[in-house]
Amino acid sequence: MIERISRRSVLKGTGALATAAALAAPRVARAQKKSIRVLLVADPFYYALSGVAAQFTEETGIAVNIESLSYDALNARLVTSFLGGHPDADVISVDNIWLGQYLESKWVKPFNDLIKADKDINFEDFIPGVIYSINEWRGQIGTMPVAPYGMGVMYREDSIAAAGIKVPNDGSWTWDQYFDMVKKLDGQSFSGHKMSGTVVAGQQPAPIVHMYTQLAASMGARWFKHFPEAPWDFTPTIDSKENIAAITLFRDLYKNSPPESVNYNWFDAGMRFAKGDIGMFYWWTPYFYLCRKDGYMSGKTSVVADKMGIVPLPHSSHPQVISIGGWGLGLPANSIAQDEAWTFIKWATSAKTQKAMALYDKYGYQFSDFARRSLYGDPELLKIYPYLPMQLTALETGNGKISRPGVPTYTTLESIYGLNLNKVLTGALSPEECAKQTTQYWINVLKGNFMVPFRRPSYDDTLEATKALITSLA
Repeated sequence: MIERISRRSVLKGTGALATAAALAAPRVARAQKKSIRVLLVADPFYYALSGVAAQFTEETGIAVNIESLSYDALNARLVTSFLGGHPDADVISVDNIWLGQYLESKWVKPFNDLIKADKDINFEDFIPGVIYSINEWRGQIGTMPVAPYGMGVMYREDSIAAAGIKVPNDGSWTWDQYFDMVKKLDGQSFSGHKMSGTVVAGQQPAPIVHMYTQLAASMGARWFKHFPEAPWDFTPTIDSKENIAAITLFRDLYKNSPPESVNYNWFDAGMRFAKGDIGMFYWWTPYFYLCRKDGYMSGKTSVVADKMGIVPLPHSSHPQVISIGGWGLGLPANSIAQDEAWTFIKWATSAKTQKAMALYDKYGYQFSDFARRSLYGDPELLKIYPYLPMQLTALETGNGKISRPGVPTYTTLESIYGLNLNKVLTGALSPEECAKQTTQYWINVLKGNFMVPFRRPSYDDTLEATKALITSLA
């Protein structure tokens, strides 16, 4: 039976699963090398990839055992395997914010040499902004992109029209205009239902940080004084005027949301929109197709399926920054089947396989998270996923290293940030107090991890550097 597990879902018992994973006995290494073990997070790409995995065995003769876990349980199990030095899987899904730690700890094998030696990958077909945001760290390609996520705005076309509101299709609107539309929609009755203007993912720590940091980055807020460009200076800038303004706006958006959304995770927020009583909201691009269904991988059509408008994010007076996150496939350094694992990774991230995943219809076409540019112009895919051109623009112009910098201390920083942002929604902290407290706690963490002051060599981590790297490897 398929469980309703969303990205980083916080399900009842997740803590117990993570603890059990951390305490589990090491697994015995397999002698049979014509089979591989694949360990994935239970995001939509897992269901699509599992659905077409038999094709890989038919093509290569390599058997595949695919297992999925919730976000926290996956991270706990992987770290346990790496620290213990015991092989657990041959292919793993790696969140972009784990990549720096995994590479610097030598837990995963860099792919630079493998990519350069392999002529079948067509590496230049990958969107540079995706590789930069989720797969590259200090000039090393640590994973291959299997499911990159950007962000955009979803709205109910019928309720928007009834309210006399016009949403621009080209992104030519500001966050102030977006908020004015939200306020106008909030409390309106439509089709016998009282509408909320928007919905937020308010659960801490991770969901609220994901949603909030898109708004903050778009409004000019940054995490650190100087990163990712060299020289690196991790002095926090969370107490900037831009960030305080963004926190204030996020609080006001919550005031026009269902009160219970203070505890919503990723999936809760997306599926609340799918229920039909939300005017508009911004969220990760997988929800462009997830919201067309009434439930996670349920196959049942939602009430908004044929009424959804999808448009680019609003902007501010600062240059637009669209958040990019998502998943890559990595090769654990302790895998005992590295050749077979690399064969699977190449296959799973190929244009052919990604298209097959998009056409897998057991759950009603629930995958369009492509890292390859060529797929965004495919006529067959455009008929099913007509929003692909807008999604491509988001990925081409996005920057995940600004919105959520995946530095090795990220998880700790996110925990602090998420807790304080949630307190703003509940009224326990003002935006100014949130910014001040977060800054103070971050300084303590960063000093304790020898990041403030930062004395290690920096890396000039720019999109242009990644484009040059892609060319050199291709």
